[in-house]
Amino acid sequence: MTNRALLALALAMTSVGTTLVALPPPAAAAQRQHAPLRISQVTAVDDRSIDITFSTTLGPDILQFTAANPAYAGQFVKISGGGLDGRPVSQIAGTTVRPVDTPGHRTLRVVLGPGVTLDTGSYELWFDGGADSLGDLFFRSADGRALPGTSTTPVSFAGTADDAALARIASARQLDTRTIEVTFATTVWSGLPTGAYTGADITLTSGDTVSRPVYVESVPGTAQRVHRLYFGADLAATYRLALAPALRLTTSAGQATTEVAADVTSGGGAYAAPKIAAVEVADTGDRIQIRFSRRIASAGVLPVKETRTGVSGTNVTADQVRALLRFSGLRATSGRDAAEALRDDAAYFSDASTLVVKLDDPLKPGSRGTVALVEGALKDVTGTANTGTATVPVQAPRHLKSPGSGFNPHGPDYLKVNTRATTVFQRYDHKVSDDGVSVRRDGVADRVSGQTIKTIEVDTKYLKAVFAPEYGGRLVSMIYKPTGNDLFYTNPVGTPYGFSSAAPGTPGNSPFYQNWLMVWGGVFPTLTEAEHGKFWNVPWDYSIEQKNGRFALTITKTDDVDYPYKPSRYVYGATGLKTSVTYSIDARRPTLDMTVGIENPGAQDRRFEYWTCTTLAPGAPSHEGSPTMSVVSPVKTIYRDPGYRWMESVEEPAGPAGSGLLKLDKLNQMSNWTRDGIAYGQDLATLPQGDWWGVINHENNEGVIRVGDNKKTPGMKFWEWGQNNSFDTNVYSKGNSARPYIELWAGASPKFFTPAVLPAGQTLSWTETYLPTMDLGGVTNANANGAAEVKVDASGTVTGRLFATAIGKRLRATLVDAATGATLDAETFTGSPDTAVRLGGTVEPGSQARLILTEGDTTLLTAESGL
Repeated sequence: MTNRALLALALAMTSVGTTLVALPPPAAAAQRQHAPLRISQVTAVDDRSIDITFSTTLGPDILQFTAANPAYAGQFVKISGGGLDGRPVSQIAGTTVRPVDTPGHRTLRVVLGPGVTLDTGSYELWFDGGADSLGDLFFRSADGRALPGTSTTPVSFAGTADDAALARIASARQLDTRTIEVTFATTVWSGLPTGAYTGADITLTSGDTVSRPVYVESVPGTAQRVHRLYFGADLAATYRLALAPALRLTTSAGQATTEVAADVTSGGGAYAAPKIAAVEVADTGDRIQIRFSRRIASAGVLPVKETRTGVSGTNVTADQVRALLRFSGLRATSGRDAAEALRDDAAYFSDASTLVVKLDDPLKPGSRGTVALVEGALKDVTGTANTGTATVPVQAPRHLKSPGSGFNPHGPDYLKVNTRATTVFQRYDHKVSDDGVSVRRDGVADRVSGQTIKTIEVDTKYLKAVFAPEYGGRLVSMIYKPTGNDLFYTNPVGTPYGFSSAAPGTPGNSPFYQNWLMVWGGVFPTLTEAEHGKFWNVPWDYSIEQKNGRFALTITKTDDVDYPYKPSRYVYGATGLKTSVTYSIDARRPTLDMTVGIENPGAQDRRFEYWTCTTLAPGAPSHEGSPTMSVVSPVKTIYRDPGYRWMESVEEPAGPAGSGLLKLDKLNQMSNWTRDGIAYGQDLATLPQGDWWGVINHENNEGVIRVGDNKKTPGMKFWEWGQNNSFDTNVYSKGNSARPYIELWAGASPKFFTPAVLPAGQTLSWTETYLPTMDLGGVTNANANGAAEVKVDASGTVTGRLFATAIGKRLRATLVDAATGATLDAETFTGSPDTAVRLGGTVEPGSQARLILTEGDTTLLTAESGL
């Protein structure tokens, strides 16, 4: 499990949910079993609450599931005794089963619905999965052990007559001059905010003085009872803390309808300003992790973003790092000082108290030195600036480890194709309505199960690609073998959403053609309507060709569909257009081609839309994405969809007021998407280096680029769920498909609900190439042969970096002055699977530079700065 997932798991039992955690399939979990999971104890907490404690830490899937969907586990929990007759507790109105944030994460709590209480008699509790194995219902431990069989032996416990209580503060004490710790008498399921706070419902009063916290955190492992409030100014007097009824503090007894208050016990010393708490060099020598003593709100002028579950992802440039930190004595293998060996995209905050600094060259083995803060460079969440500049000692490991994955670029090329593969898509159970197409909200059950989907797996030295022609004709996954990471995102738990609220049998009002949608992921064609089109979840006809080390999968679909209950904005009807898409892989290259052909065999011109949808999350496992991701593209201007005016508070205008045109600067960064939204890249068809776009993961500088003919696909649509939605959404939240990926679309028209026209008898075709990139922080130009970044700063200093897809080939990179053609730097090299070639030089200030990739006399790629 990743550090990010572990952090989220620590917060999984709070009301805000958790980020994504990779979920082992039940079969894999069963293979790892040694001793089964078991119930170790059942205890009545009060007359409405029953704790079920297990023998070991519960798996993240069941913890997430019960946190997101408190109705789920109650379907399988039965209690007999007193007024309980052994029915599933889900049949008792209002009953929930939730995880309790204990230190061991071993406890689920049954909270009985209103009107049902325990007494002092004897009871029995057991799990009953009916015909289903309990392990397959996600009742598993963190190490994969499952509750065995379909039911458990009843466990006896004694009831209690102790009344469940509404929210009450047991104690409120001052930890220091800016921090108050609040302990509730019992678990508070919801109502307390988390993170930066700007509300008025939490007040601290002393005489006529009223203060409000600026930050609220839940203390992990305290059964949701202990919270800390941070204030933006020092506290000195005697205070009374009041929590307003509007917070709706909820315990097992229900919501508090009156103020919850307590006097604050004074104590503690002065609030300590932020400082460096620890520094550690990674065993590869090219990462320095710096942990601060406080959560940071800003580094210089750079706001440090943080989601409610503690994920940051704020990217930091080399100049910003140098303004923040002073390095001394640390030398890279190149001989440069650490401050000069920083990458251009030099660091990122993995969370608000941890900065990871990235070096172009690893430190010398055993190198010793210090790191110190620049005075006043940091402000924490209370607004307190750092004052200390004390140096902290740093030492690189004496024996550095290679960051390589064991991939052998000199191994033989090969092509293996499995046409009988399957994959399991975990998704909420749902039924299709009588119209045979749509799904309604009431047709989605409180249960997740696996849908087995036939797939085609293609394995080469460089790639493992998975296709699902029977589910939307999509490329599900494309793993780059040198790193083992996916270029795309696949949803670990699908949920139907976007339902119509119109009466059945009438035209719908959903955003989607079929009046619902469910995200899976990958890359897939959408036609002949906007959004996800008509065929995203249905089988396509397909054929396979394999010869001479090349694989080709061709999928076809004729648009003869005109769904009578589609929303009114879908107007093109059954166009009769014939679409073919050929995915092809050459065993000798780390790229994949997607050739699209749209034919109009009719006698009339046809309006239509075609879009390729991509869910991009490079440099991570298939079910994860990085909060540091950014879009790389030649686009300088975007048009924000009219429904997303929030973008105007992030970007500067690029046109007249009301035009919707904005500069593209900050919204390249995923961390700057404060909420979900749609925007469209402008001028792709006319930009001089405009036939590509993609995404880079700045945690490891892995990326994915889509290269196309953007004169034929001038549309570039951005969709993101927003940073908080992406990393705070519990994957088991029914009806919420927000996930951590960047969704970019390539369209034959400039935006959704704006048609392209295909003349009678004509065919429109183009090829899109998807390729990995490594060791790049940005991209200036790209094609199927690779990607390059070339920059010139104000002083005329030129930096160039190039990743080539001709791995193992003898190549040459040349950096030249764009005005004079004079060579600034050059290197002959062998194409590498995991590193880019770096070049440098100087030109006259204001001039530009060009980077050229050649193989022999053939030019493979050029990238020019300033275009």
